[in-house]
Amino acid sequence: MKNLKEYILFIAAFLLIGCSDGNDETIIPDKPGTEEPDPEPGKPDEDEVPEHNAILGSLCGFEGDLRKGKIYKGDGRPTTYYNIPLFEAVPEGSEDGWWDNLVEEIAYSGLDYIAANCRGLQPSYPKKYVDHGDPTHIKKLIEAMERRGVTDKFKVAIFDDCPASWEAVRNEDLGRGYAGYTIDNPGQRKPYPLKDINIDSKEFQDSIYQYIWDYNIRLAFQNIPEKYIFKYNGRPVVYFWGCSFVGDVPGKLAYILKRIREDCIKEFNMDPLLIIDQDWGKRDNTLTAATEAIGGLNNWFNMSEPYTVRTFKDLTVGVGIPGFLVNDKAGGEMFVDADHGRLLEKALNYFVKNRAHIIFLEGFTDVLENAAYWRSTDKVYYDYPNQRLNILRKWSSNPYPKEFKVEVEACDNFEDKSSGNSGGQYRKGNLDIKKCNDIYEGWCVTATESGEWLKWVELPFSAGKSTIKLRYAAQATVKVRFDINKEEGNVVELPATSGSWKDVDVATVNFEKKGWREVVLNIISGDADLNYFTIIAE
Repeated sequence: MKNLKEYILFIAAFLLIGCSDGNDETIIPDKPGTEEPDPEPGKPDEDEVPEHNAILGSLCGFEGDLRKGKIYKGDGRPTTYYNIPLFEAVPEGSEDGWWDNLVEEIAYSGLDYIAANCRGLQPSYPKKYVDHGDPTHIKKLIEAMERRGVTDKFKVAIFDDCPASWEAVRNEDLGRGYAGYTIDNPGQRKPYPLKDINIDSKEFQDSIYQYIWDYNIRLAFQNIPEKYIFKYNGRPVVYFWGCSFVGDVPGKLAYILKRIREDCIKEFNMDPLLIIDQDWGKRDNTLTAATEAIGGLNNWFNMSEPYTVRTFKDLTVGVGIPGFLVNDKAGGEMFVDADHGRLLEKALNYFVKNRAHIIFLEGFTDVLENAAYWRSTDKVYYDYPNQRLNILRKWSSNPYPKEFKVEVEACDNFEDKSSGNSGGQYRKGNLDIKKCNDIYEGWCVTATESGEWLKWVELPFSAGKSTIKLRYAAQATVKVRFDINKEEGNVVELPATSGSWKDVDVATVNFEKKGWREVVLNIISGDADLNYFTIIAE
């Protein structure tokens, strides 16, 4: 993207400001204390995860260079990107694969919702356009959910990335560049005009509100069918990030929230639950009187407090990160150690301990801040590709689903006898993977041979009997064996299918207690295509 560098500098500046803000006590009482849970959680045994009713979700970016796999590649970047995705995005051709993999990983994680990181569309589109969170692209997310058969797995909320959607997009539209300034020319940036504009004027609509509502939040609602919208107590959830850039604007942020609520009710017949960042109270001290428009508040996070909770109007919102690492060219660093998943476990435990109703995590695809949850190649701060997704699943509202689908190509470790990836799909390395012509599309492991195996470090098994059902295709007989918790299973013969796809029961286990267990799929003999297997609890 031609203005990506400017945007990163722009957002980094607001992150430094937003993360350092203290609490605005004019809005709500003190948050709960930040003492560590007792006992200190290490890597909790799954059965020790406390029962809870918290709704778990994550911010999710979908900018163009991220979808193409370009955003975390290239030289000369001050930050080292450790959490590179396991999925290898292909820039050329259709981006359906990126969306397909994204929704599959979200469904695997057990998240109740994701909040689409919306950064607006310029009114001058297509003459002026920055593909950095275009809300009309949410329709591609919905299409992928339907294509991959995960429409019942999670919902979609809206996140208004205010520094980008309110100001950066506006600056691009006015010909100032997408961030409005560069580190070499800070004078290029013009002050945000909200302070000097009358809210009842046409100038307010043209210079302020159209960027907030008409070309961002409204477009997001138009591209999410209502049945897929994340609602809390029947109200669609809209998050707002900090807005330090607006200056001191008493009464004006309250008015903007009031207008958004009124317009959403009028156009979509839905009363939105508007959850704002604590920074807003510093910019508009009248927000204490706007309790009807504000649905909730969050404290965001900073490097010394990587997870926080805040209660407002009986709604407690927890916000946190799994880890964080950003460097600037001057040598500055913002860092919170992911500690091989322990930070995320501490955060989730803290949210549950403090009875959070909604948990909002930064950020499912946030590779630029080393805060992503996707399957990753990171072996420095984490141990295996599915680790963060597994932690989310353990703390989700449904950690042990009756049916749990496991994509074979997304295994944590493998042994492949041939050199290279013959199908050239999904991930780098020697595992042979190709596009799948089966229902729900996706990818499959192909060209298997004797002595190969695929391993998952841990997968969820309910107490009692569970059956593993494998979906495969083969031109000739194949033999496989599933080993669970290092106990060798029975060799199962898979009959030839003439290349069509078939489901076969390949293992049955019975456990006294629920828990997460190692699973290894061994190829005893034969050449097969392996799509996925399902763990079915009885």
